[in-house]
Parts: sequence; structure tokens; C-alpha cells
Amino acid sequence: MGDKCKHSDCERPKWRARGYCSVHYGRWSTGRDMDAPIRRKFDSDEERFWVKVNKTDSCWLWTGATTAKYGVFRINGGNSVAHRVSYQWAKGEIPEGVQLDHMCHNRSCVNPDHLRFSDWETNGQNRVSANKNSKSGVRGVYWVEVRGGWFAAITINHEVTRRGPFDDIRDAEKAAIDMRIEHMPYSLMDQRKVS
Repeated sequence: MGDKCKHSDCERPKWRARGYCSVHYGRWSTGRDMDAPIRRKFDSDEERFWVKVNKTDSCWLWTGATTAKYGVFRINGGNSVAHRVSYQWAKGEIPEGVQLDHMCHNRSCVNPDHLRFSDWETNGQNRVSANKNSKSGVRGVYWVEVRGGWFAAITINHEVTRRGPFDDIRDAEKAAIDMRIEHMPYSLMDQRKVS
């Protein structure tokens, strides 16, 4: 037994009478579960952060707490968005009011190479698909009954540009993609579709 805690498989040093480490003595004295996992102590915030990341070939996936699919990391007495913490450690400070756009479209990714500076409007350009309330299911395409056709539309600086009507939804989708490629340089999904 020696200087180790007497609880089975515990390698922590004996701390008090009864032969337990500080954790197991506290559990024994208050009647708590002696076999519950012991919370690990970390040497740094970085070590505590990276243990919650699963690095794949492309995205670095956050496995800790989330809100709206974004990782949440407790640091400096408050909660921070995990991808912003990762970016700051790798590339430096993020200017006030600047958003980070996930170029990979994966909100749980904390790979700083998948993030770029953005504002609200340019971040919105890099969408994957149509809005949740879209009736067509195609980004930037909608049906106008009185005109009897499909229309393509984009919005830049609160101004809407439309093309149409089209008889076929695929033609309207192509028109929407062409407009986004021409006027929305942050729309990476559209650039990938034509290359």
C-alpha cells in the first residue's frame, strides 16, 4: 500500500488518515460514489482545450459543450466560442466586431485554417443551402404564381437583384449561382460547383 491511496486502482498519493488520497477521502467522508471518475487537472488552458478536439484529416471537431452547434469553452472566468479561441491562439487577435466564417461549413470545426475574417453580410454569402423556410428548397430560388415561373434572387447591401421567370427550377438555380459568383466572392460553395 505504501504512500498511495488505498482505494482500488488509485495512483494518487495518500493524503489523510484512513489511507485515502484527498479526492477519495472527501468522497468517503461525505458518502459520495468512491468509483466515480476523478476530474483531471490540466497544466494549462491550452491542454484543457485540445483534449476536447478530435483532429480529422480536414476539420478539427469540437467534442466539448456546444450552443447552436458552435463549441463553447470556459476561459478567463467566462464562456468563449471555441473556434474563436483556437483562431486567436494560432493567428492572433480578432478585431472588435469581426466575425469568423467557417469556410468548411462545419460549426463545430476549430481548425484555424478553416476560418477567415468576415462581417455579417459576407458571412451570409457563404451559405450551404436554402433558408429553412424556403418553399423551393433551392438557395435563392422561389416561385411566383402570378408570373407562372421560378425566379432567382440575391441580396447585397439590402438590395435585391432578380432574374426570371424560368420554366424550370434548375435554370433558376443556375441563374442564382451565376449571380452569386459574380457578386458574392465569399460564396465558396458556388465557386466549387462550377470548378
